[in-house]
Amino acid sequence: MKDLVGAILVTATIVPSVMALSNKFLIPVTRDMGINRSTFSIGNAILQAIGIFLAPFMTKKLATGNLKIIQMVSIVIYCLVYATYALANTPIHLYITSFILGIAYLGATMIPISIMITNWFDKKRGLAMSLGLSGVGIGGFILSPLITYWLENYGWRKTYLIFAVIMLAVSLPVNIFIFKKSPEDKGLKAYGANEVAKNEKVRNNDLDLTISTKESLTKPFFILLILGMILNGLINTGALGQFPPALEELHGPTVAATIISIYSVVGIFGKLILGWVNDKFGIIKGILFGCITFGLAFLLIIFGSNIIIVYLMAISFGLGNAMGAVMPPLITSTIYGQKKYGEIYGYISSATQLGLTFGSILVAWIFDITGSYKPAWLVMILFTIGVIVLWITSIKASLKYR
Repeated sequence: MKDLVGAILVTATIVPSVMALSNKFLIPVTRDMGINRSTFSIGNAILQAIGIFLAPFMTKKLATGNLKIIQMVSIVIYCLVYATYALANTPIHLYITSFILGIAYLGATMIPISIMITNWFDKKRGLAMSLGLSGVGIGGFILSPLITYWLENYGWRKTYLIFAVIMLAVSLPVNIFIFKKSPEDKGLKAYGANEVAKNEKVRNNDLDLTISTKESLTKPFFILLILGMILNGLINTGALGQFPPALEELHGPTVAATIISIYSVVGIFGKLILGWVNDKFGIIKGILFGCITFGLAFLLIIFGSNIIIVYLMAISFGLGNAMGAVMPPLITSTIYGQKKYGEIYGYISSATQLGLTFGSILVAWIFDITGSYKPAWLVMILFTIGVIVLWITSIKASLKYR
């Protein structure tokens, strides 16, 4: 339980700096530097792109090495380097900072946390994953109005510094005093391990892959899985990266901050609901729940000039955005099982990072050339439908190898 609380604290601070809250800085920074939105978004794209190449290496190191030390060093580097955004005067400075942050982010947040939760939970893994990652919503809810206040009263440079100090003060003690890589490190067994061992009837979700990880890389189910992860990354940063400036243009910074807080806090319950749906009804129902509510948010924001519809969008997106963080590790463990999870998740993370790299910048680029977000939201709806088709087909195609 302590590890879950620690996961919530880390994801509540560091992850929003890359996802939900990164583009809170978009308008003040672009105005001050005299650059356009896609130029600013390249920085976040660089940060995400690092994971495309390094995620398999980092996942292997975390799975086989000293996870605690690697994560501790990554947290310290991330927070100290993040503070240097405050010194930026040119886009090049933003890009160099983002490059270093991209390396540190891999070892600090989602990959080590998903490995720990997979190790700690044989039973109720979906709910545990949802709880551990619910900090993203909690952090967005608490920090969004605070960052809005700091930006308005202290400027974007001091706000970057304040945010960096908060991340370090919260995440580093969690790593040092709370996190353990696996229950064996405490002389314990994973939750539900005895129950699973006694259960002779094994569900599909509990089956291990019967072929090697290397062999699986050429199978159709893996290719479909990877394509689904790429689209999942695209729609996630497309939304999280560009909803804030889109909302600010529609209704001003105060309303935008309120909407971000709403979908962040609803996202806490969205993650719990998604985990419960996965554990109770299976992975397919979880995918459908996440994608339908996510896609509905894109549809609603097209009509976002109506303030009531914007609030409905916040609820829908809050319920659906759990899909981005929660579903990749759950789908991976469903297909590959716990034994091969550490071997394969690096590839899954790379594919997700590929999508995350270009999602926000794609939406910003469409806005720059059309002067409107609406065409981009339509593209995101099509991508969301693609995620449903690809993931479900992949899971069904993998059954004969499990």
